[in-house]
Amino acid sequence: MALSASEILDRALMLSEEMSGSIERAAANYGLTVPRLELLFVLGLQGQCKQVELAAYLDCSPRQVTALVDGLEASGHVERTMSPEDRRVRLIDLTVESRRIVDEVVSARVALAEWLFEGLDDDELQTFGAMSERLISRMSGRSLVRLPEQ
Repeated sequence: MALSASEILDRALMLSEEMSGSIERAAANYGLTVPRLELLFVLGLQGQCKQVELAAYLDCSPRQVTALVDGLEASGHVERTMSPEDRRVRLIDLTVESRRIVDEVVSARVALAEWLFEGLDDDELQTFGAMSERLISRMSGRSLVRLPEQ
């Protein structure tokens, strides 16, 4: 028997809740909140950034980024340095410990994806990806913004 649109939505919500819980547990394993882990993840992908760039990548206000960076700097997860081109600009970068954390989270993410999608053929996986992107775009009213992959 085919599922109704409402039943499919229920399953999408359950998957979303499971994924959110997985991310929260990963952050907690490192003594971090999800927003702090997300900021570290962006730095891991992008490298050293200005705070205004972090705000754009994280889709939040510069004030929120300042609070996140202040906390991460105090805990030894990021370092602020002056830009050699403009001494008014502070650059944010990962510490050695945070680079290790990001590498571990990226590895765990890859392993989760492999496990989660095991048994799906490429057509099924690509269909799921395209449908997910279409639905996310519809919900947000804009297309997905992707960070460059490494």
